[in-house]
Amino acid sequence: MSILLSRLALCLLFWNLSYALEAKILYSFADIAEKSILGVVNIRTKTYVRKDPSLDLYQFFLNGRVPRGESTTSLGSGVIINNSGQIITNYHVIKDANKIDVLFAKSKNIVQATVLGVDVKTDLALLQVKSKVPFVPLAMGNSDLLRQGDIVLAFGNPFGYSHTLTGGLISAKGRVLGAGPYDDFLQTDAAIHPGNSGGPLLDVRGRVVGINTAVSQQGAGIGFAIPINLAKAVIYDLQRYGKVIRPWLGIVGLNVLTSEDLGEHSDPNGIFGVIVSNLIIDGPAYQTGIKIGDLIMGLGGHKVYDLNSLQKMLFARKPMESVSVKIYRRGRGFLQVSIKLEEMPKNKDLPQEADLL
Repeated sequence: MSILLSRLALCLLFWNLSYALEAKILYSFADIAEKSILGVVNIRTKTYVRKDPSLDLYQFFLNGRVPRGESTTSLGSGVIINNSGQIITNYHVIKDANKIDVLFAKSKNIVQATVLGVDVKTDLALLQVKSKVPFVPLAMGNSDLLRQGDIVLAFGNPFGYSHTLTGGLISAKGRVLGAGPYDDFLQTDAAIHPGNSGGPLLDVRGRVVGINTAVSQQGAGIGFAIPINLAKAVIYDLQRYGKVIRPWLGIVGLNVLTSEDLGEHSDPNGIFGVIVSNLIIDGPAYQTGIKIGDLIMGLGGHKVYDLNSLQKMLFARKPMESVSVKIYRRGRGFLQVSIKLEEMPKNKDLPQEADLL
């Protein structure tokens, strides 16, 4: 009997401990905030615009002075990603900036940053700072493991209020906003405002699962973040090459189905995919024999539902890699072709097509 009571008491003890730990997670994130804040920076940029003297004749002729340059400032946030002082933020935070100041938490230390590389298509930028104070990088999480309803925290610099923490949930995944070819945003109701851009979206263990990027103009409580797994792939290339190395097929594509047709989680069994509406001469697809009007329905053994899914699949590949592509051609039926990918040329060498892959 005494053994049974001892075991019962031990079970109650473990139950109370687990309940206390759970309550700590559910009711306070102070430990996570205290640990993570040192890995979050505030970014202040300044852009100088030289005034044209002909636009201000009064000042030029009567005062005898050349008009001074005007400057604009902007606010944003960033994430320290390693001990070398590299910081990831949004490209739009530092776009056209002549001066980038970085402010660290719990310190009046302000240092200037240099740009190591940017990627306009995913709105990400990699910065470098130097400081005598040791850097405290944040741990990277796995955004693929996030589920709708998971608790997340947003750190940033909203409206200049330094190192502000807000909390919320993952409202949805895979949001396509029309911001670019690699739309795959996390949606959250954690408060995100101007100045939060580039800051981290954290899970309940303090790991970065997203980079806060945008808010909906249609209402409060709808914010968006770039999944950290996408950001990690971009960072890898920016660190090594100063740009992102992307493969391409050399086609212009059109969706068969709209986003409304596809829905959130549907897996259509009928007609779906990307129609080849145009080809780049001497591009990989052209050289393989792909024709205008072909319907791309699969790549590497995975279904291609639309342009967005095709872009994601290509982004996971490397130039010079051969990939199996399933197409449907009128009069021939289903065909399986192997295409050797190439590196995407520079934008200036490409036609200005929105859906160029």
